[in-house]
Amino acid sequence: MALHQVRRAVGDTAFFAILRTWLRDHRHGNADTKQFIALCERKSGKDLTRLFDVWLYGEGKPKKP
Repeated sequence: MALHQVRRAVGDTAFFAILRTWLRDHRHGNADTKQFIALCERKSGKDLTRLFDVWLYGEGKPKKP
């Protein structure tokens, strides 16, 4: 559900660029959530702090936007 919200927030072009970059950069390696968030923000040019606060770090199920 969190990834779907990222896609809705950044649009298809940026979302699929994020996925391709993530897979290429971390193939056969390790990475963490902070790195994923930084990549999402860099590729989209958006501040996604609120989105990730709600969908990853908040308690309970987020409400529909």
